[in-house]
Amino acid sequence: MISSNLRIPTTAQIRELEKNYIEFVKEKSGADWAQPLMEIAGRAVAHCVLPLWNSSPGHVAIFAGTGNNGGDGMVAARYLNLWGIPASVFVLGGLDDEKFSVETRTMKKLLQALDIETVSLTEDYLDQELEETLDSITGGASVIIDAIFGTGLTRTVEGLHRKVIEAINNSARPVLSIDLPSGINSDSGAVMGVAVRADHTITFAHLKPGHLSYPGAEFAGEMSLVDIGLPDFDDAKDDIYNLTADRKIYLTTCGAVQGLLPMRPVDAHKGTFGQVLTVAGSLGMSGAAVMAAKSALKSGAGLSYLATPRSLIAGLPACEIVYKPLSETSKQSISAEALGELSELLGSVKACIIGPGLSQSSDSVELVFGFTEMLGISCVIDADALNCISKNPNKFCGGKNFILTPHPRELGRLLGKETEAIQADRISHALEAATRFNAVVVLKGAYSVIAEPGGRVFINPTGNPGMATAGAGDVLSGIIGGLAAQGLDTFDAACAAVYIHGRAGDLAARGEENNPILIASDLISQLPKAIASIISGEVSYLEERLAQSISGL
Repeated sequence: MISSNLRIPTTAQIRELEKNYIEFVKEKSGADWAQPLMEIAGRAVAHCVLPLWNSSPGHVAIFAGTGNNGGDGMVAARYLNLWGIPASVFVLGGLDDEKFSVETRTMKKLLQALDIETVSLTEDYLDQELEETLDSITGGASVIIDAIFGTGLTRTVEGLHRKVIEAINNSARPVLSIDLPSGINSDSGAVMGVAVRADHTITFAHLKPGHLSYPGAEFAGEMSLVDIGLPDFDDAKDDIYNLTADRKIYLTTCGAVQGLLPMRPVDAHKGTFGQVLTVAGSLGMSGAAVMAAKSALKSGAGLSYLATPRSLIAGLPACEIVYKPLSETSKQSISAEALGELSELLGSVKACIIGPGLSQSSDSVELVFGFTEMLGISCVIDADALNCISKNPNKFCGGKNFILTPHPRELGRLLGKETEAIQADRISHALEAATRFNAVVVLKGAYSVIAEPGGRVFINPTGNPGMATAGAGDVLSGIIGGLAAQGLDTFDAACAAVYIHGRAGDLAARGEENNPILIASDLISQLPKAIASIISGEVSYLEERLAQSISGL
């Protein structure tokens, strides 16, 4: 089990780490460590391709660039041939020495000295001849290794490289990408014009943000993470290796969430675990309010208040929630006049939630701004409350006691950007919002992103497509509020809650019926089991896969 949060460096950070570590080793020992790192990485690639080759024995075609990614592919070709597996390297851009990085040039010369087929692919072919050549190469291969770009790609893929990637994708052959599918931006996961669709991706030392951001995550296929001997990225070593830290990105892990879960002492009473106030609901939208308030209880809060329009309470279910009637508008949403009533309720609660099913009326807008201005405790701002703020974002006072939980469209409204732009670089936009509002931001979606103003970002590995259902966000708000009421700070509460929320969805999806289609109440019912499974150390699928790959190669 991966017991601590896993650092996910940006492209600039991983390159800085490699460069500074190589210099550190050379200064301390006189050894040039760049070549051994490539050797270790390339041998791991060769190991990783074996399962693909065993299911379809034959010739391995390796498409290589002239940078270090291509060098890793060349090392793999040497080991595969050593093990009796025929492998050829097709170099994009020619074989002139000056085109290669220093380490890759060495690997290319070694292949040529061993008479391992090393072929130059250039734009000199007529288009038809090149297409026929690529079809022949990919069609004759049993497995393809993509060693073209790797990390750091910032330009749109065109020309020869585009044609090669398209030929790989059209080949219907198993594809292993090295470090990152070529054509994927390693920091955002965006497709730079065209990208390799890999069945498997092997990366070294650390995951990259593009592995955990769509569409990059989809193009990467199965992931393997291999330790090649680089140092870790813990905070102490940031100073030793002179690393910049404008942003620190992590993968949330089961072990880390275990350490955040509040203790449940045997002599506890309901006051021990805090009280939550949910301000939510309007005509026709009471379900959202009830789900948020109930989820706070299911995540461990001792008492949950739901403050909602007075006339709606008679129709709400009799359950463990304590209902608090508020003044309402003629359309049965909470009136701005209720601010005084809410002020009286805040004295006894440790955390609050505002937004689920609230409405976006003028009264609701006034209520949201007035309520957030009076708060000094942790507050989750969700759903309609976010939409109310987006009507005048500059008026929102913000603060580190707030947790904003937008989906991409809601975040787009808050930042004045299109949803597509938000999705194209989820990490950067979550950080932008966290900085602008000086608050914790949870950008919901596949691999939800949790960001805080200081530059820390956590990416969540739990959850599944069945959770794309009405009310799932209300459940998440309740979990965050429930954990905050129990004493977790806003950032820890958000990170732990998103993990628990996804785990509940995973348990619901693989339940007795093994049903991938879920509703929000399924998540609520699984919350106690989700927390128990985390306490017992049950990791997410991604964590399990990464742990296996680290130990297995």
